Amino acid sequence: PLYANTHTESSGTGLQTTRFREDARTIIHRAVGGNDDDVVIFCGSGATGAIIKLIDIMNLRVPKDLDARFRLTDHIPVEQRPVVFIGPFEHHSNELPWRESVADVVVIDEDENGRPDLKLLEAALTKYASRPLKIGSFSAASNVTGIGAETRAISALLHHHGALACWDFAAAAPYVRIDMNHTDGDTDDYKDAIFLSPHKFIGGPGTPGVLVVKRALLTNRVPTVPGGGTVAYVGPDEHRYIEPSAHREEGGTPAILGSIRAGLVFQLKEAVGTQSIREREESFIRRAIERWEAHPNIRVLGNRKAWRLSIVSFVVRSGERHLHHNFVVALLNDLFGIQARGGCSCAGPYGHRLLGIDVVRSRAYEREILRGSEGIKPGWVR
Repeated sequence: PLYANTHTESSGTGLQTTRFREDARTIIHRAVGGNDDDVVIFCGSGATGAIIKLIDIMNLRVPKDLDARFRLTDHIPVEQRPVVFIGPFEHHSNELPWRESVADVVVIDEDENGRPDLKLLEAALTKYASRPLKIGSFSAASNVTGIGAETRAISALLHHHGALACWDFAAAAPYVRIDMNHTDGDTDDYKDAIFLSPHKFIGGPGTPGVLVVKRALLTNRVPTVPGGGTVAYVGPDEHRYIEPSAHREEGGTPAILGSIRAGLVFQLKEAVGTQSIREREESFIRRAIERWEAHPNIRVLGNRKAWRLSIVSFVVRSGERHLHHNFVVALLNDLFGIQARGGCSCAGPYGHRLLGIDVVRSRAYEREILRGSEGIKPGWVR
């Protein structure tokens, strides 16, 4: 019943609203196993906003129009450029922002189980050992097939080679335990940053993205969004920013109610318990895949034997072809009340491999789509 902007604490309403939001920050911090070295930053549009926030904090992005005009990135020697290692099943959110950064992007292919191949990752880390900044940015699980990555082993391997370990938990966070810091005595399997999309949780619609990051990475001289809430003092011709912190990276009036709601959805997840969630979800996914695999006209995508979340994507055969994914979605949703989604699930490169689309066919699709034939875009039902 009481509401005020969080940038004022002199009134009871402002103080109460601020405390609610800070309580939410504390709940999330605790839920991901954070410690004093970790900060929780609310940042706009899902995991996409969180990833871009980290890129900007680390000053890895040059405005493209400015770059085109002055060729700024040409002045960065190749051997001095950051390198980012990403996995085989990244969402566009964890690939496109890195492509648009000043870093070189290296894709680590999947192993026989459909997971990021640790041997290939180690070889790539060795190849780029001399680069001054190495970053691993992997999805904890695919939002298409649900196949999960070995987060602990990959984090430890990255740290062993002097690289940062960053994780996109957008798809996995509602279902699994998240450990920001080392576990079971292994001091190298901690995470330097995790990207979260609370809107994917039960009760989460309307919540902002969340970046949990090591405080040591907040070394940027200027906040990513200079403005209200980021300054200690502003004079007629000078200004001073507050010390590096979560608040310094949350310029402007935040999504106050959404942030509070984000804390509540994490609190709900913790109350139910990840073990209960996993047991129930694994029961559902096992039954679904067993039934669908037995049907001659349903093809489930990805390695069905690998550990996965309760996320399934499939195509439906009709003779020698497939039914259009959007047609299947319309039938499931509008006739049977089964909510589904059609398309590439914002994972185009992964989709090319899952559907066996080679470069020639990909270019043909691209030409037709750019001419306005959106319906020809390949995809699946999820």
